[in-house]
Amino acid sequence: MELTGGDIMLNEFVIKKLIKILGKENVVTDKVSLVAYGYDATLLTQLPLGVVFPSNAQHVVELVKYLNEVQIPLVPRGAGTNLSGGSVPVKDSIVICFSRMNRILEIDKDNFVAVVEPGVVNFDLQEKLDKIGFYYPPDPASYKASTMGGNVGECSGGPRCFKYGVTRDYILGLEVVMPDGKVIETGGRHWNSEAGYDLTRLFVGSEGTLGLVTKITVRILPKPPAKRTMLAIYEAVEAASQTVADIVAAGIIPTTLEMMDNLLINTAEDHCKVGLPRDAGALLIIEVDGYDVDLDAQVELIKTICNRAGVREFKIARTAQEVDQLWLARRTVIGSVARRRPNYSLQDITVPRSNFPAMVNGIVNCSKKYNLAIGILAHAGDGNCHPLVLFDQRIKDEVHRVHEAEVEMCRVALELKGTMSGEHGIGLLKKEYLGLEFSPVAIEAFKKVKRSCDPNNLLNPGKII
Repeated sequence: MELTGGDIMLNEFVIKKLIKILGKENVVTDKVSLVAYGYDATLLTQLPLGVVFPSNAQHVVELVKYLNEVQIPLVPRGAGTNLSGGSVPVKDSIVICFSRMNRILEIDKDNFVAVVEPGVVNFDLQEKLDKIGFYYPPDPASYKASTMGGNVGECSGGPRCFKYGVTRDYILGLEVVMPDGKVIETGGRHWNSEAGYDLTRLFVGSEGTLGLVTKITVRILPKPPAKRTMLAIYEAVEAASQTVADIVAAGIIPTTLEMMDNLLINTAEDHCKVGLPRDAGALLIIEVDGYDVDLDAQVELIKTICNRAGVREFKIARTAQEVDQLWLARRTVIGSVARRRPNYSLQDITVPRSNFPAMVNGIVNCSKKYNLAIGILAHAGDGNCHPLVLFDQRIKDEVHRVHEAEVEMCRVALELKGTMSGEHGIGLLKKEYLGLEFSPVAIEAFKKVKRSCDPNNLLNPGKII
């Protein structure tokens, strides 16, 4: 899609007011600079009228109040890694970028709590916690770039979700600037349910449509004393997917249970050259953590299950370097597909774990039916599939087939009692399909929540619903 501007331009008076609130260095309006904020990790693009960079919550309050006066929509943005179009500007809007609100405000080891601003990069928090023997479990594949505010907005997951849960499970409280400029605080520093309605969970996953998060209180955990990382290699993707279901059925809860098929094994190996088997049909990266004395028995049981499913080779990483190489391949695999085709569509359909093999079969069938290269990547233990459809957007027929395959994969997930989005959100890309999953009554309830919080529809309008 070609970059376009809106029908209006910011007039001099509006620009001067924004500069008065934020300072000249925190307001961008020249068209060349705006291009960098006109897209995210999708193919959708739209030039904003301007970009503003608040440094604190008071800046956000003043911005929201003023833009309400002049009726200019405001679109929140972190690092722009969004995969559903949620951070793409809407027509005639201003982007509010939180990248300069990037302070880690507090780490409270006694109460397992950290307090951060929304622009803190997930990896930066992980690094600081690691030095004191703690960690924050949600770890999306984009964690070296994506911000905590964006993770909250999308309710991000990650490889550790199978055992530890997703973002919503670790957000204890939020400071939120509402669309009228008023500030509320939700939750607190405790793990128990808050009094009254659970507003914290309402905002988590709301994609910046209900309020602007300016402070995040998260639950952190002590690092496990030991872990084991395994690599299981299969001739066929069907055998690997069956292993996933069998491990879950056996009552084992690995820290991570990730799957890559042959296409992605090869693109990852092209990029990383870490020694992945290019002829394998699929591989699983399996990790368990806990007390050292308990792990050997878990590894042996997992090995037995893998053997029963016809594993070709089962390896245990013996050094930290071997572990790092495996995770390097996994975390960079999405970008590696650019070596094959110029564009990709990445889904995040999710099904109950017992239905994971059926979902994999459905993806394989879509690949054949629509004559498309579809790589299968998955947080398999969570039932969260990330099929990557490779294509060239310059070929119109191919783009049409991609859209048909996207809808069919969503339908398959829903037939298997799953969801069309496990962690990437609805944004712009999937909102037209929302009626496949929710009844008209439910969608009207979503709209009532939006109207209640944002009656002027100025905060990230047009997203989700």
